[in-house]
Amino acid sequence: MIVLVPLLLAGGLTVSGVVFDDGNANGRRDAGEAGLAGVVVSDGTAVAATGADGTYTLDAVTARHVFVVTPGDRRAVAGWFQAAAAHVDFALAPAPVATRWRFAHLSDPHVWAENADRLRRALRLAGARGVDCALVSGDLVLDALRAGETQARAAFALYASVAREARFPLRPAIGNHDVFGIDRAYSHVPTDHPAYGKALYEQEQGPRYSAFNRGRIHFIVLDTIGVDDTRYFGLLDDAQLAWIRTELRHVPPGTVVVTVGHIPLRSGALSLSYAADGLARTLISGAARTSYRHIVRNADALAEILRPYRWTLALQGHTHILERLAPAPGSITRYHTAPSVEERTQFQDPSGFLVYTVDGENVDDGELVRLE
Repeated sequence: MIVLVPLLLAGGLTVSGVVFDDGNANGRRDAGEAGLAGVVVSDGTAVAATGADGTYTLDAVTARHVFVVTPGDRRAVAGWFQAAAAHVDFALAPAPVATRWRFAHLSDPHVWAENADRLRRALRLAGARGVDCALVSGDLVLDALRAGETQARAAFALYASVAREARFPLRPAIGNHDVFGIDRAYSHVPTDHPAYGKALYEQEQGPRYSAFNRGRIHFIVLDTIGVDDTRYFGLLDDAQLAWIRTELRHVPPGTVVVTVGHIPLRSGALSLSYAADGLARTLISGAARTSYRHIVRNADALAEILRPYRWTLALQGHTHILERLAPAPGSITRYHTAPSVEERTQFQDPSGFLVYTVDGENVDDGELVRLE
């Protein structure tokens, strides 16, 4: 990183490399391992598809990472994202999936030393149900909002340690409690700290939004956290929406899309309670409007972008309440909020997670797996 910083400050780095068929899954390009054409690589702003020989180039990269959008029959061997550098290769091993397969949706594990075994147990139960992969819709750690750097990094390290025990890949989304130090009255973290806000999450977990394919499904991982000084609220920022538009140019219209994010795009659950003040207060005012802060205020913008696609399922967290909203009239999108893995639930809802079965392009309504 010391070498890269001057280049980044000077206007960006040109990143190039190759995405190749890692037939023996050793993470290295051996003799006879060809490049893979048409694979998308991005830095979260620019998007490039590999050429016939598997090569790509991204210009003016200022992001911390570059990442690959894995095809539906491939796995990234050495990780789906890497630190930005002049040359970055991605090794993709063959990983075909059956027509019928399963994935898990876990949310709000809020990992800390005294409850990490709950996430371990959830991952074991998911593995026992034969899931191919899992999505974790935010609040990975107990709380980075009010934490100092040492405490926050230790929490992310513990989450990462538990996640590595899984026998299947996990893809996390950022939650509000994963945003570092913004409740400065408690964290005492200055706003010019290099890890302040979402930077620490990116340092520890990688890009805050991304995409991947599995089977015939295109998954989009969202950052649904807006930050207004010391407060969080539901928002899809403009840079992210622009990236989604660009990335989807490489996805055929009509493809089935599943999204995952932390703060819900749609929900009725939080209308069951109201908080006039405090960190989790219900309403937030700013930018010439007052909004219900525990719902993404501009979810309609995402719906408009996804109109050419079959967006059949939006996975969410945050509320600690199991909720399955059927599609509204004229829509095909179901909004499913998972209960929390952490035992702290709302309104006596069960602690647990959901396992979905995919049959071709059809994703069912999920099975609740209880942790209690």
